[in-house]
Amino acid sequence: MTRLISFVGTSNSGKTTLLTKIIPKLREKGLRVAVVKHHAHGDFEIDREGKDSWKLYSSGADVVVSSPVKMAFIRRAENDSLDWIFDRYLNGDYDLVLTEGFSRAGKDRIVVVNHPEEIGRFTHGRILAVVCDADVEGFPAFKKDDVDGIVRFILELVGNEGRCIQT
Repeated sequence: MTRLISFVGTSNSGKTTLLTKIIPKLREKGLRVAVVKHHAHGDFEIDREGKDSWKLYSSGADVVVSSPVKMAFIRRAENDSLDWIFDRYLNGDYDLVLTEGFSRAGKDRIVVVNHPEEIGRFTHGRILAVVCDADVEGFPAFKKDDVDGIVRFILELVGNEGRCIQT
């Protein structure tokens, strides 16, 4: 079963930095990890104007760009809900799907904030833990530099879903 955990928090709280430190350690433990990044500001481009993939997409086609080392799927969004993305593309292919954002999706979450009073903005789902350099009460809490502690916490969560994890 694929476990989904959202990393939510205020802008510039360190979510991306934290994820880039956590992911390699989770992969070292044998987990297949995917990340869904929410871009709440409308359209975005992953290819450049004038490139073949851009021309093909602009002509009306959805496009897959493939190479021996990576693949991208450029598709018109039918739905940008996390449930739709997870069910259609991720569930079953990964052990763990982490999201950056999707704070209103109501999923289990690790809240990353600069100040404890910001936690209340992210209660649309079950808070599993809080990452903040200030003291936090009422939740399992980690400092931002406690990457190993956060990884152990996530491994426990994934392990409780029945997958055998290397520890």
